[in-house]
Amino acid sequence: MKPVRLLAAACLLALSLAIPAQAEELDGSADARSVIQSQLDAFSAESAEEAYEYAAPNIRRMFPTARVFGLMVRRGYPMVWSPADTEFLDARKLGDSIIQRLRVIDRQGRAHIAEYMMVRVEGEWRIAGVSITRDDSFGV
Repeated sequence: MKPVRLLAAACLLALSLAIPAQAEELDGSADARSVIQSQLDAFSAESAEEAYEYAAPNIRRMFPTARVFGLMVRRGYPMVWSPADTEFLDARKLGDSIIQRLRVIDRQGRAHIAEYMMVRVEGEWRIAGVSITRDDSFGV
C-alpha cells in the first residue's frame, strides 16, 4: 500500500507544479517576457534592427526607422540599451494588454524600474512603450 501512497503523492506534487506554469502561460506573461528579453538581447548585441522588430506600431510611427529608434533608446534609455543586470518582476493585465515590470541595474550600479506596456499585434506581443523610474528601494 505504501508504494500506491507514494505514487499518489508524487502525482499530486507534479500536478501542483504544473498548474501554476499553465496559468502563467494562459495569461500571456511568459510570452511577453520572452519578447522583452529578446529585445534586450538585441540591444546588447547593438542590433537596433532586430530590437525594432519587437516595437508595436505606435512606436514605429514615432520612430520610423530602426536607426532612429536605436538612437532614441541609446540616448534616452541607456539603462535598457546596456544594462548591467535585469530582473523580471510582476506582471498585471490592463484590458487586453500586459504591464510587465522589470528591475534594471545600469552600468553605474543604479537601480531602475521599467514598466513595459505589451500589446498584441497580429497575435504576437509587441512593446508599445516603456516607463522608467528610479528604484530607491533597491540597494544598500
